[in-house]
Amino acid sequence: MIETMFLHRRHARRYRSIVRVLLSHGLGGIIAPFDPRGKEDARQDQEEPDQRVSRRRAVHLRSAFEELGPTFVKLGQILSTRADLLPPVYIRELEKLQDSVAAADSGAIIEVIEQELGDDIEHLFASFDATPLAAASIGQVHGATLHDGREVVIKVQRPGVDRVIRQDLYILADVARFAENRSVMLREQGLSDLVREFSWTIRTELDYQQEARNIERFGQAFAQSSSVRIPALIRDYTTSRVLVLERVDGIPIDDVERLREADCNTVRLVESAITMLAEGVLEIGIFHADPHPGNFVVDDTGALVVYDFGMVGTVDERLREQLLLLALACVERDAARVVDGIAQMGAFPAGWDRQALERDTARLLGQYVGVPLEALPLPMIVGDVMDMVRRHHLRLPGELALLAKTMTMAESLARTLDPNLNVIELVEPTIRRAMKRFYSAEFWFEKLRLRPLEVALLASALPGHIQRILMRIDRNDLSFQIRYAQLPETMHQLNGMVNRLALAVMSAAGMIGLAMLYLAVHPSFSSWHGWFFGIAFAAIAAMCIRVLIRIRGSGS
Repeated sequence: MIETMFLHRRHARRYRSIVRVLLSHGLGGIIAPFDPRGKEDARQDQEEPDQRVSRRRAVHLRSAFEELGPTFVKLGQILSTRADLLPPVYIRELEKLQDSVAAADSGAIIEVIEQELGDDIEHLFASFDATPLAAASIGQVHGATLHDGREVVIKVQRPGVDRVIRQDLYILADVARFAENRSVMLREQGLSDLVREFSWTIRTELDYQQEARNIERFGQAFAQSSSVRIPALIRDYTTSRVLVLERVDGIPIDDVERLREADCNTVRLVESAITMLAEGVLEIGIFHADPHPGNFVVDDTGALVVYDFGMVGTVDERLREQLLLLALACVERDAARVVDGIAQMGAFPAGWDRQALERDTARLLGQYVGVPLEALPLPMIVGDVMDMVRRHHLRLPGELALLAKTMTMAESLARTLDPNLNVIELVEPTIRRAMKRFYSAEFWFEKLRLRPLEVALLASALPGHIQRILMRIDRNDLSFQIRYAQLPETMHQLNGMVNRLALAVMSAAGMIGLAMLYLAVHPSFSSWHGWFFGIAFAAIAAMCIRVLIRIRGSGS
């Protein structure tokens, strides 16, 4: 308790700052304050009032996140991938969050480099460009030259940003616990779990050693590729706060005119980008989760150069198997098996309606399965699936939601180069290879290799378990326990209702009794009887007001 109070006091200034910003934006978008009508509002006159209010709330939420700094900018970016949790209007607005800020002082940046690498900047590099190539909320990038002549880029963490982020993460966890204790809905949605997931993501992004491992893993996977190039990591110059890569200049992937002037094969570039994503998911188990144009250039050989591996999604063997089984069930239009696959991912809330979900799944399968590939727009499919997810309050695994977002972003980027692109047709060969591996004897031999040992251990332990159960049945000592998870909350609500009822009855009885006494006595207000009736009336009026406030606060 003392430690909790100390932590609250230690973060009091930041708490006040967050509250001030949220209040200035209507509690971060929960209440939309009045805004003067501008050009954007003028063209939104056709919107329904509810849609206009939701859009304004989303704008205020984005603005509040931008004001609150790097932690909340990253939080908004992560939330923009969770179409299973937020309505589309919030997703569209949070997608506008730009992780770009004014550059930090070059002297402070050089100091971080020297502290991390243990030498003066002149001894570390033959040249160092103090003007950053890019600046973001967590780090910024500078150009430099090694003493052996190699051109490199240096990603440096901004001074003090880790302390700010860790403080904000503590506050977010504290607020999540507070909110869950007072809301069944937020508890069922797993708000604390979402905050923990976000904390893990941003802490990973703070550790450049993790990004270095991601670069090495991608580099090994595409080492033999002539169409995808991963810049080489300079391992000796890399720490948890400094990351050094070879510099590969090229044409930005969204600069279509320059690409055409350079006679680049844009269709081949699109195939390289989409194939890299598909192979990463289905074969490697890792995918680049931030496919915006700034992270891709085309070098002088026409290869696609990929930068920034801070945000990377992982797909473990189990999730890959589940995705393949889902794909098989979709091809066979088996809605029941699709729902079973979703259930295995743990996506269902308490009290979910299986029949309704199967009906909606069957409608989607009937709408899309069997349609020619060229007639299947990926954003529409993802949008319809996410609508169903929100309607049934499903909670997808974080990596699956991130993958859906990444696929949509990748298709949008690829369509700037090839308007006739069909992503599903392009990734079909990769899916077929994964299916072939899934059905291969080698795959199942590897999976079942240790199963005989597990079966033998289970068989040896089973007789003892059965004997103990039978003995307890014979002694009439076998009991079952049923736990109702919402019982404490329900009892709390019932207690509140009973307390309000008792208070209302006492108030009414007191008012009636006071009225009867007044009619019987007819006191003079200058006497002590009058003072007694005045005080009693004030007390009963206060009780009545309290009843009204509690009824209003309970929403009943």
